[in-house]
Amino acid sequence: MSVAADTSASPLTAECALAKSAKGAACVQLVGQVLDNPSLYVFGELLDMPNVQALADGPPAHAAAYELLKIFAYGTWKDYTARAAQLGQLSAAQATKLKKLSVVSLAAASKSLPYDTLLSELEIGSVRELENLLIECVYGELLSGKLDQQARVFEVAQMGELLSRWHSGALDALGSIRSKAHAASATAAELNTPVENEDKQRKSGRTKGKLAMGFGPRK
Repeated sequence: MSVAADTSASPLTAECALAKSAKGAACVQLVGQVLDNPSLYVFGELLDMPNVQALADGPPAHAAAYELLKIFAYGTWKDYTARAAQLGQLSAAQATKLKKLSVVSLAAASKSLPYDTLLSELEIGSVRELENLLIECVYGELLSGKLDQQARVFEVAQMGELLSRWHSGALDALGSIRSKAHAASATAAELNTPVENEDKQRKSGRTKGKLAMGFGPRK
């Protein structure tokens, strides 16, 4: 039975709304539909849904669906192939999408992507297939750039607006997490300081009391 989304909302919003009630096998099916969806390339919001996170503690097939979604959100084609036996086989649509996301990840690190690097990273068997994938990335507005067939390189102009916002948001989120961790450490240090001072005061008071009673240090 296929899970139907509300088409009046954006695809991601609709899928997240469905994830509020989809549990277990239904949630696994929903994840599969999201990964097949050709218009969805950002998955962080879905990963935050409680029913999706609950898959991690479920049966192996449920945990595999959760791990696969994490790879689509943060990983690359090589991350998938290293765990393919555990995660299962991708559909043709999923494989193509993950390879496109891998190109975007590489483009974030370098503005010049040699064909040889892409062929190896994406495990693509021919230059024609690679160029078709890159053209789809450009037409799909995941990134912009040009093919230099003579030099066998793809020159990246910029990442697509949506994925650029996601990349910036990820960096902001990381900075926020680090800031909160630092603030928590500072708060813990402040809370510990009065206790340490109180201990020192108690020890000092006990020492003074002993001296007042005639109990000095041993000589």
